[in-house]
Amino acid sequence: MEAAKRQRLKRAWRRVGPPAASLVVLALVGLGVYGVAEVTDTLITILAGIAAIGLLALRFSHWRSLPAQIVRVLAAAYVSLLALTGLDVIVNFVFDARIEIWIGLIVALIAFGLVSLWYLAEVPSTVKIRGHQLPLRLGLAVAIAVVCILVVPLVYGLASTSSSRVPSATTPVASKLDLRIVGDGQPLPAPPELPQTPLLDEFDVTYSVGYAAGDRVHWTLVDGSDQEQALRAIAAGSGAPTAPSAPAERPDADHVLLLLVDGTPPVVEDPAALPDRPAQPGEVARWRRIARSAGGGGTGTYALLQTSDRGRIEAWNGFVRNGEAVPEQALASQTATDAGARLEVSAPNSQADFALAMAYRPILLFDKDEPVPWPLSVSGLFAAGDVSLCHDQGALTSECKKVERPRELESGGTHLQLVRPSSAALRRHAREELLREEGELEAAQAPLARAVPEGTPAPSAVPEATPLPPVGAGSAIYVNPVEVGRRLYLDYWWYLPDNPVKLGGGALCGAGLVIADVTCPSHESDWEGMTVVVGLGGRVPRVVAVQYAQHAGVVRYGWGLLRRRWDSSPYLAKLTAGIADAATRPIAFSAAGTHATYPTACTGDCQQVENSDLREEAHDGKLAWVGDFTAACGHASCLQLLPTHDRGRRPALWNAYDGTWGDRHCILSYYCNSASPPTAPGTQRRYREPSRVTGVVTGTNWTFHPVEDEG
Repeated sequence: MEAAKRQRLKRAWRRVGPPAASLVVLALVGLGVYGVAEVTDTLITILAGIAAIGLLALRFSHWRSLPAQIVRVLAAAYVSLLALTGLDVIVNFVFDARIEIWIGLIVALIAFGLVSLWYLAEVPSTVKIRGHQLPLRLGLAVAIAVVCILVVPLVYGLASTSSSRVPSATTPVASKLDLRIVGDGQPLPAPPELPQTPLLDEFDVTYSVGYAAGDRVHWTLVDGSDQEQALRAIAAGSGAPTAPSAPAERPDADHVLLLLVDGTPPVVEDPAALPDRPAQPGEVARWRRIARSAGGGGTGTYALLQTSDRGRIEAWNGFVRNGEAVPEQALASQTATDAGARLEVSAPNSQADFALAMAYRPILLFDKDEPVPWPLSVSGLFAAGDVSLCHDQGALTSECKKVERPRELESGGTHLQLVRPSSAALRRHAREELLREEGELEAAQAPLARAVPEGTPAPSAVPEATPLPPVGAGSAIYVNPVEVGRRLYLDYWWYLPDNPVKLGGGALCGAGLVIADVTCPSHESDWEGMTVVVGLGGRVPRVVAVQYAQHAGVVRYGWGLLRRRWDSSPYLAKLTAGIADAATRPIAFSAAGTHATYPTACTGDCQQVENSDLREEAHDGKLAWVGDFTAACGHASCLQLLPTHDRGRRPALWNAYDGTWGDRHCILSYYCNSASPPTAPGTQRRYREPSRVTGVVTGTNWTFHPVEDEG
């Protein structure tokens, strides 16, 4: 009797295995279900948990039929997957960082294999084939690990990727502008020191200058590349020597003709203060003939008038097919060259639209634990030499070269490699900049600390340090104003250097679980934002709605609905204290890591709006962006227009670049440590269709109503 009892205990021990191993696996599976629950809806979580319980019960059964053994093999893969998810939850909690992809792959294979080996305890340890004893249980465990960790991502990648992944040719981004300027021939004062013209510095511009004699144009500068030379040629007027040929048009460039009708100097310090000039008899008909002589038939043609007289401006309406008259005082360009460029590359109403965009720019509030709470200036990245253009050469290699200007970018088979500041540095910098803005950091005007090298003979030999740069330097957000019907959509975008998602404990971005663009939403770089809708039907433009970009969706809230909630919130009043115009600007709470935007704060159990079963990261708004308090970041505006051309109809420069903003590190082609980085705003659907929404929130209870996507 005792012998039979001992035999039964031995069999039970073999089925259960060492208690410690079983407890570890059960704990990992439980953590794995938690990881699934964080990133999916309730029904799937319940089903995953029930399946785990049932399959773990099967593990402790003693059924040895062939169907049972086949089910065991499949169940081993499922249980091992949950256990690996649980292990990654622990790894991400302990290290709070992405581990090297090779290390992650090895860890995943070992963990998957060991859990599978534990689960297959009822499978015979060996099998006899042609007189040889082969390790069956160990072989199955290894096979399960290899198939699930290596083969599945490979098969998925091959099935979902085009055979021609790398285009055969690259194309430069839209950046070329042929600018022709025709004056009235009278000599003007030589231009003084030139003001800054960042737009002309970014575009590849050729300058051709001429003067009108009667109805004909005499060219004095043809296809030059120097802005100062062009301005001096305008000032010289008929006194400049005639060029030997007429200007040529580059086929891939925008072409613009600027007519200086009133002889305005080429450089003006304060255009708004210019005096009005009266109309001359027959001026419209004469300059129409001059435009034809200058080759302005199919070219965007602009008559720059030094007047604010509405009657004179209206008399020029339709003076050429592709042109219009523009008052110099309203355009407010300090140079003729800048005026011509802005009139062609920007939308016709860009000045007025930008004024509205500045007035209604969002108050951007980050979570206190946001890893990257600092929108970076793209111009600043290029100026600092932090951008490299990489030409992809197959799945594993790239040839990268630094680019100094956005016009050097090429689309097609390329991506950007960016020098991105660390999360710790950005968090520290964001807080220090807020203190400086509030005047609480005296070091804003104090010299930087400087360590004295060993052997320095005397303190007097140490040079003075450079003061800190202006508050907010290197930061900016962007806007693209688009008029649709009687509404103006102020489409705001901001660039953040990382998108580290912590949902599910970061498990689905952990070792062995990253299938490209499927399981892991984390990636380098992030372009996010929101859209403010301004009604143009009344006497004064006013905000009517705000559209929040939330992952794949865009959710619209009525302005009155938002203001009632915001105006009654003491918490929000505390967050926006010190912002003088907070009562007229929209609020944007950015979720930590994911950067989806929301109109209200969330500090606990947060859900997405479109699907309340899906979790969202916290967004308490306790870390404001310094640009919320000031209109100037460094020496530039905190708000910039997204680069465009063709009168604002198409994206240009870095906004037109179609490659990814960052690297994705992969081995074996399809086993990666993150999702694909994003592309520029100009390539994304929200930019192309700013009026599109996927849902609307209404009522005092803020009820979400989905909108059918017609696209």
